[in-house]
Amino acid sequence: MPDNKAVTIGEALRQGVAFLANSETPQLDARILLKHALCADDSALIARANDILSAAEAALFQSLLERRARSEPVAYITGEKEFWSLSFKVTPDVLIPRDDSGALVEAAIKRRRRDEPLRIADLGTGSGCLLCALLSEFPNAQGIGVDRSEAALKIAKTNAAALGFVERASFAAGDWLAPLTGVFDLIVANPPYIAETEAPGLSPDVAAYEPHGALFAGADGFDAYRAIIGRLSPFLARGGLVLMECGSTQTETLAAMLQDLAPENAIFTLYDLAGRPRGAGFDLRKGEKGD
Repeated sequence: MPDNKAVTIGEALRQGVAFLANSETPQLDARILLKHALCADDSALIARANDILSAAEAALFQSLLERRARSEPVAYITGEKEFWSLSFKVTPDVLIPRDDSGALVEAAIKRRRRDEPLRIADLGTGSGCLLCALLSEFPNAQGIGVDRSEAALKIAKTNAAALGFVERASFAAGDWLAPLTGVFDLIVANPPYIAETEAPGLSPDVAAYEPHGALFAGADGFDAYRAIIGRLSPFLARGGLVLMECGSTQTETLAAMLQDLAPENAIFTLYDLAGRPRGAGFDLRKGEKGD
């Protein structure tokens, strides 16, 4: 925005959109950043469109725009991201929640009654978004989130407390299943699944800012799945449900890896809202019924 020139909120938004012309979503990015700078919501932006920004507000907005122009993700700039209609604190210590991961929550809702007293394990919990979303849908459930990163677990605990799940959510540090004891009715995982060789093709806001350990999983992208699936069986309750996110081209391979744990009729593919393959899982309850 021009220096030493008073601008209205509406003008600032238009200038912000122009400044972020190289972003994939300049309108959305500029609006979110302006709301953050003003501590305002959408309705306030509309109602105050003709109000003049203070010098401090204009300077703050400009600094946020410049960070975004350097490809820093909006969620890291604002420190929050919505997932499953819940607000999550995020930092560069955790992967940014993505709407596509909602396919795992939808699959759980489809396959289990909401009043069931499920015991849930979330492997690689990160921000805790999957575990908290599931606890919001299954009020009698309890869950544990596992992550090797102590910094990530700190964020997950903060989110669980802020959302009112402190009595039903616990967290443990370690590799995948290592910290777990007992059996679980529902096991979910959104592990790293990008092959190291694919790193050059990632967008800058992902490659340069999101945690490497939450993105990459060896030469073929399946290292995390092998580590989890090979040790999964002892932790499955009778009639257990397993849901795993993966890349859109990985579902067939992941489904094949699950065949040692479940009958063929119990294995299924998960799809996101756009109808793209987003993961695979199995439902031992379905397998027991033989349908």
